[in-house]
Amino acid sequence: MPWYLLLLIGAVIALGGRWYFCGPLANKPRETCSWCRAASGHEVAGHTYETCCGPVRERQADEQRAADRKFAAARRAQHQQTQQNDLDRQLARQKSRMRLVQVGTVTTRTGAGGPVIDLSGWVFDTATASVQRPSGQPPAFRSTGAPEKVHGWTLPELHAMAHGGACTCDVVRLSRNTRP
Repeated sequence: MPWYLLLLIGAVIALGGRWYFCGPLANKPRETCSWCRAASGHEVAGHTYETCCGPVRERQADEQRAADRKFAAARRAQHQQTQQNDLDRQLARQKSRMRLVQVGTVTTRTGAGGPVIDLSGWVFDTATASVQRPSGQPPAFRSTGAPEKVHGWTLPELHAMAHGGACTCDVVRLSRNTRP
């Protein structure tokens, strides 16, 4: 086959391909994305709203923001509930405090498990006759545990009353590590 025939066949294929791709396909309505047009302000061809990734990412971002707001609201509600519970416990402890009749001493000593805070000489009004001595006086209080569970006063409060305010004794250091 002569070379000019191959050239002629190639030209026909090229012109026919151009007519096929540029003619009917050029007249075909182009797919445009309304979301991309609204987001960028330009006509975006090549995909439609249904196949666009932009709305999917936007919806996912909205869902994440909603989940974050819900989580933050739950944390705030939990924090407020914890604060309210602490306040209720503190008010209940203050209401259940026994009246202090005599101030005693707060000292430290070494026990089998290490240093122990020793409370002695404290007298509280128990308001029950069965606990009072025959002389009519309430008994003295002596404890090495958490005193707020017994009479409603905490170690720092008793320490402040016994030592007259702030000091740097071992009781202060040990009372920081005690739990009610």
